[in-house]
Amino acid sequence: EARDEVRLLAQTLNDMLSRLAAAQQRQRSLVSDTAHELRSPIASIRAQLEVALDHPSGQDWAQTAGDVLADTLRLSRLAEDLLLLARLDEQAAMSRPGIPVDLADLADVVLARYAGARVPVTVLRADGADTAGHGVAARAPGMLCLVAGNRDPLDRMLVNLIDNAVRYAKSSVVASVSRSDTWVELVVTDDGPGIPEADRERAFDRFARLDDARNRDGEDAGGAGLGLAIVRATAQAYGGTARLEDNQAGGAGL
Repeated sequence: EARDEVRLLAQTLNDMLSRLAAAQQRQRSLVSDTAHELRSPIASIRAQLEVALDHPSGQDWAQTAGDVLADTLRLSRLAEDLLLLARLDEQAAMSRPGIPVDLADLADVVLARYAGARVPVTVLRADGADTAGHGVAARAPGMLCLVAGNRDPLDRMLVNLIDNAVRYAKSSVVASVSRSDTWVELVVTDDGPGIPEADRERAFDRFARLDDARNRDGEDAGGAGLGLAIVRATAQAYGGTARLEDNQAGGAGL
């Protein structure tokens, strides 16, 4: 009951131990989830090769090679995503300054790749305009829509956002970039089924897959569940943030 220095020391130690325990649990969960994701394609490759070697005369080797290549590419994408997350975590911890990148121009470049997408993808540029107040934000060191970052990770962040929106949109995807004071805000919206409010924070967890209508394309189309985790880690690495809300017209806004 004493309110002295010993009590404060005990509280500090308890807080430290709680943070260490939480970090250890997150690490264990990440290792477990990674092992689970790796096990499936490895088992598939092994099974296909064992069958092919046991019955070589009746094997369609071209088909086997194609299937093994597909699983190998899946493994490669997973490894690249995990390495990217590790670099972003290091970037955020060390607070390394980036170089000025015009997020509006980058959005134009990225969205040009989606000319043949399943639904129309458009970009709205409204420098200085006040948008809906949700999305990915990063500190703007100068005029226009400049953010302090690195072009390749920011490009990947945009691609992940747009891929996610295109996958679940019913008829359209819209991206907008605007500046408000010292912040630049990027908003990507779709008119798909949306995500329940209770699951919106969990959507940014690593290896998160939501068991709702947004998983309609299956596991392979949805990836390993690292897309939005990379989005948030990229934003945080450059002093920003990411959040998800309902689009007023239906669907999700990131």
